[in-house]
Amino acid sequence: MRLAILFSGQGGQQPEHVAQLRERASPALATRLAETVPSILQASGLTSPDLQPNRLAQPLIFAWQMSMWQAIQPHLPRPVCVAGYSLGEMAACCAAGAFPADAGVALCAERAELMDACVDGPAGLLAIIGLHLSAIEGIAGRCGLVVAIRNGPDHFVLGGAAAGLAQAQGLAEAQGAGRVVRLGVTTPSHTPLLAPAAAGFAGRLAAHRAGRLAFPVLSAIDGRSARTAADALDALARQICTPLDWDRCLGAVEEMQPDVVLEIGPGNALVRMWSERCDAIVARAADDFRTTAGLIDWVRSRG
Repeated sequence: MRLAILFSGQGGQQPEHVAQLRERASPALATRLAETVPSILQASGLTSPDLQPNRLAQPLIFAWQMSMWQAIQPHLPRPVCVAGYSLGEMAACCAAGAFPADAGVALCAERAELMDACVDGPAGLLAIIGLHLSAIEGIAGRCGLVVAIRNGPDHFVLGGAAAGLAQAQGLAEAQGAGRVVRLGVTTPSHTPLLAPAAAGFAGRLAAHRAGRLAFPVLSAIDGRSARTAADALDALARQICTPLDWDRCLGAVEEMQPDVVLEIGPGNALVRMWSERCDAIVARAADDFRTTAGLIDWVRSRG
């Protein structure tokens, strides 16, 4: 069986993922998470809004993804490739062996801190579905925004200041967009505004550049395949301030001819994007299953 793994980005995290992390995290992962963001592993008191800030969301999501990966990896075939959407590329690189999971928790916290430091006012991302690129670029130009992510031929994400995002929302709706959604992040990720964060994070990753990966990591920027830690980490740092072409990345996954695509969330947004692109290759999300045993049984049943 040829298995491809997709790791999601921010937005789908919920309190139940914190509860699952408390139950499943390895001692090393739990210790590093408690040191990095102590409030995450408290017994109670967390609600969805508390999980949105970068300083909490990025280490939490990464730790949840790696705890899931550590639970299922021994029971599944080696992936033919992995890819990560935005923050998810951290987990993709870690799963392939670029750096240990406990070190990754601290790296995520540093990534979040560097990104937040680039923002001196309200900012974020706006998803627009139902308009083509020419219309999106026109809206971006009028509103002082940047096209941050291309998810498909009529599915884009704009990044920039909050005032520009509000203006763009009105323009997109007036032009007949099918859906316009302000995403639950407060930084204009994947835009040149975060260039200082990308440079700073490259320095934080420098200690992990040696060695080859266990399997290819496909860059969310352009779908390019990395087989060494150095190449994967170069792309990982650069994507902080570089637009993502997730549609192209999914095309590169499709070219690897997987039999099964598994999303390690939180959420199932990547499965929905995959199914819109290539419904002939079955895809499911880890969040679809009540237990890891059920997930493992399902993947094995596809072989």
